[in-house]
Amino acid sequence: MDEKTTALCENFIANRDIIKKVFRGENIFIYPIASNALTSHGVIADVAKLKECKKIINKYDGALSYPKGNVMIPFACVLSMKEDPKAHFDKVTRFYSFTKKHFNRSEYSALLAIMLADYVEEDNIERVVKRGSDIYSIIKEQHSFLTNDKDSILSGLVALSEKGNTELIDDMEKCYDLLKIKYSQKSSIHSVSHVLALTKGTAHEKVDHFNELYDTLKESGKKFGVYSELSTLASVSILDEDFGKLRDTVLEIDAFLSKQKGYGLLGLDKKTRLMHAAMLTTDLYDTAHNAVTDTSDAAAVAMAAAQQIAICVLMTGSAASNI
Repeated sequence: MDEKTTALCENFIANRDIIKKVFRGENIFIYPIASNALTSHGVIADVAKLKECKKIINKYDGALSYPKGNVMIPFACVLSMKEDPKAHFDKVTRFYSFTKKHFNRSEYSALLAIMLADYVEEDNIERVVKRGSDIYSIIKEQHSFLTNDKDSILSGLVALSEKGNTELIDDMEKCYDLLKIKYSQKSSIHSVSHVLALTKGTAHEKVDHFNELYDTLKESGKKFGVYSELSTLASVSILDEDFGKLRDTVLEIDAFLSKQKGYGLLGLDKKTRLMHAAMLTTDLYDTAHNAVTDTSDAAAVAMAAAQQIAICVLMTGSAASNI
């Protein structure tokens, strides 16, 4: 691996280990996701700041009643990167008043508020959340058995797109129909279709590229998981990079992680490790979108939203199912 990739991977492991010391005894699947929140922004975890943010969340959880469990640790990591963690926490609680109004009061609504706080101005939050609710209602009508509370987050993030609702939903449906030809896990490809719909290109082009990445990794001896893992692979497939470079980077990072504590016989399995390698590949080639500063840049926000969808699927799917 080159120096940049090596540094990213080393920071990821270092952040994971620091977070584990501050938040002991938590779900082992959440630590890498929380680490990625910091690593993707080029930040090394600060123990003092994490403890401060943990106290902020614990003290004010009456205002934001679902910051525990899978949301707690990544949220503390997000707050720790802010100049004024308490002010950002207050912003999230205000956003939560809108997400719980248009969706159910739940951990998912809290997570959506946390994610939207980085991309939406306060005077625009209700419009975005209302649009997300409208999108959710349409998707629920079309896929009643596949759609659940988790999809409130996906719909809320999709609402950041500059595409119109009809165009978005039509793109999702076309991607979904193409994906189900190859993959049998309908819930997983349902999430993948949300990621792909946010980006440019025809449904055929995007699904073909996604399939090609999946097949190439399989041919290299690395079969990607077909459950919550697929959304992470989708976030790699939409990157504007040479296809061979993306594949090789995923394989290189996977090889690096295979030698790290926590990914051996008593740690996370090979499919989870490969998923983390894909997550870090996205960090490596799309750092500009992982740290969006110009929220008027529709393409950047859409890409960031696509990646946030992949992360939220990991948090609400893989992690929750393995507690």
